[in-house]
Amino acid sequence: MRKQLQYRHGGTPETDMRRLGLPIGPVLDFSVNLNPLGPPSVIREKWPELHAGVENYPSMNGQGVAHYYQSTLNIPSRHFLAGNGSTEVIYLLPRVLGFKHVVVITPSYHDYERASRLAGAKVVRCPLSEHNGFAFPEADALKDTLDPADAVWIGRPNNPTGGLVSKHLILELIDRFPDKWFILDEAFIQFREDWHTESLLTESPRPNLLILHSLTKFFAIAGLRLGGVVGDEAVVARLRKAKEPWSVNGIADRVGLLLADCAHYEEETRAMVSEEAARVYGRLQAMKGILPHPSSVNYLLCQWTRTGNLDDLLRHLLSHHLYIRDCRNFPGLEQNYFRIGLKTGPDNDRLLSLLGSYPSF
Repeated sequence: MRKQLQYRHGGTPETDMRRLGLPIGPVLDFSVNLNPLGPPSVIREKWPELHAGVENYPSMNGQGVAHYYQSTLNIPSRHFLAGNGSTEVIYLLPRVLGFKHVVVITPSYHDYERASRLAGAKVVRCPLSEHNGFAFPEADALKDTLDPADAVWIGRPNNPTGGLVSKHLILELIDRFPDKWFILDEAFIQFREDWHTESLLTESPRPNLLILHSLTKFFAIAGLRLGGVVGDEAVVARLRKAKEPWSVNGIADRVGLLLADCAHYEEETRAMVSEEAARVYGRLQAMKGILPHPSSVNYLLCQWTRTGNLDDLLRHLLSHHLYIRDCRNFPGLEQNYFRIGLKTGPDNDRLLSLLGSYPSF
């Protein structure tokens, strides 16, 4: 059996170039799942003003980031805690709320498990099945798994599968298990055209529900780290009391103010992602040796079946300066799964061309 790769995030093509014996060089990186449009133009236009703020202390609790959620989603600051991206909050929650036994719906973002283990919690994986497209189970099927747990992590949409558990089922679970924390990660929900109706961010706060959200992915600002958590006022106050100050830097805090006025950019993003996700999925379905999973967000999970080793495809693409996300280090995706982070039409066509030209032997 192939040894499982050590966990790492995407965006590290040099690691695979060295591993596969290829020369190091620039690549078109499809392993990251950021907005293919790049950051909103207002960030570049206002950069001199943003840069001028580096000499000053930022707000202690990321007030500029909180402004975005207040102005665009009407979420009061008492229900929101800003972080250095949502990942900071992922690590904050188990530590402050004292998780002892958590369930992680897998395959999913690795840091749910890591954060829980570092806080001393026992982690139990609830694996989704590739045989039904990684569909989320019904509430009755989860009862035995959730009964001994005090918290459950759910990606919504899930990364890397792209699946979206229904809002109705989530609300049913929250009501059915009021003694358990439900932590939903909606970092990619904004890429969906129906996100305002599908997101739990727009629902009334529940005492046992916490919703992680990130502006990093949707606005393509991975280097700035903006995000946070939405929840019941009492829970947010508890988290705020325990969180370190000044974790949101001054430039990120100022950018949060600018993002609140990017409605056109948001609409353009959703229209393009919806069109490209459907188009690329359709093209992949017709290719020999690739099994794609449908997605309504900016990435597609696929399985490589042309050969017995995904390294063959990675080598082929990297030799042509393209890179995809090797997903074999996600629990449940060891059998040659990979993820494509969508880009603009011409870049996607370049990838599709190379995928379709894999050499026949």
